[in-house]
Amino acid sequence: MRSNLLKNTIIAGVLCTALTIPAFAHEMKGQSILLDDKEVIPISAEFQHWSETYVDQLSQRYDTEAIFKDKNPDGTITVQDFQNLVKLVIDKEYGGEPDSLAREAVVHEFARIWAEKTGKDLDNIAVIKMLIYSDTDQIDAKYNHSVTVAYMRNIARGVGGRVFNPKAEVTYGELAALAFNTNNAVENELKPEVQAIAKGRFETKGSYEIKDGEVVLNFELMSHYTEAQELMFSSGQQFEVTITDEQGEEVYRYSDNRFFTMALVHKSIHPGEALTWQDDWDMTNKEGEKLTSGKYKVEIRIMVVTEEDDEIIQESELKTVLNIDLSSIQQRSME
Repeated sequence: MRSNLLKNTIIAGVLCTALTIPAFAHEMKGQSILLDDKEVIPISAEFQHWSETYVDQLSQRYDTEAIFKDKNPDGTITVQDFQNLVKLVIDKEYGGEPDSLAREAVVHEFARIWAEKTGKDLDNIAVIKMLIYSDTDQIDAKYNHSVTVAYMRNIARGVGGRVFNPKAEVTYGELAALAFNTNNAVENELKPEVQAIAKGRFETKGSYEIKDGEVVLNFELMSHYTEAQELMFSSGQQFEVTITDEQGEEVYRYSDNRFFTMALVHKSIHPGEALTWQDDWDMTNKEGEKLTSGKYKVEIRIMVVTEEDDEIIQESELKTVLNIDLSSIQQRSME
């Protein structure tokens, strides 16, 4: 890529763009539902809780039934369940516990476990110098650094709306997300460098989760180059998402009814790093009809452009496809 391209020097803006994958974050809509003042609705009940994706993925790899079965996903965890889940998912020799069940203490403990498993010195990890949460001043000084590290490593992201709510007690839904994300962070950190950086190409990857009746799409452009690269976007639109049904009819396009700045945007990306984005689809088609069944193809395209003397980027490097079966999602939520 040309080294003389104008660099984007607004550091905070770049950091916010590069750190948009949700982890611990969720918007809580409504209160926990009780059956008869005693019996709570379990995670596998007839409504789909935002944490169900995490619970399902953990259960596919580990025997977590004793931890999550018949538990209210919005109920406060126990220390014993915290310890058991960490032993199952991250460290079978784990013998510690958080200082309390408050979010700040539990996130600190997950960050400490991540650092221990990856050989990092938690206290000396450089962190971004920006105000991540609007209630950062409420986080105990003992935990503030760890909470920031957890944000940067996609372990924990708060409860939505730039709020962390540090004193609230961690729920079973949040515990599932934290354990899943911490395990992923450990595995990503320990990947051999030769696998993380394959010379000379970009790679677009994507995933999705169902949350609050929407399909949340998370995707990234990763650099497998051995040197820093400069990327150029011709406008404020940096990606396009299109969703089509089984007949090939388009039901959603990200850019519809949106306006983007026409100024060139330049971003730097270092070896092994990734630029990340997110888009939400409310599962309605272009006629405004709510879709509850059927199979859909999601095509994600990163809209990088090159100048005449730049190295050509293959289209396959800037595109990925996801397949979503809404019928199976609805069926799973009814089980």
